[in-house]
Amino acid sequence: MMAFTAMMEGGEYGDSLNFFGVYRIGSAMSRISVTGGTGKFKNACGFAEIRSLIPAGQHVTDGAETLLRITVHLTY
Repeated sequence: MMAFTAMMEGGEYGDSLNFFGVYRIGSAMSRISVTGGTGKFKNACGFAEIRSLIPAGQHVTDGAETLLRITVHLTY
């Protein structure tokens, strides 16, 4: 289970997106929900696809240190 807020910096205002869902470490891709946000993302909803980016030469990921690529799909 994961819940986090991604904060965007820059511009006049600080904007953020809130996420909640289950990230499966062994899975090629997991989807989690966008549960709202602030600023220009107020009342945003949608989902995010999370994929682990495994460095060359690394065959196992234990989740302790993992680089993630998060692709966000939003509706307003």
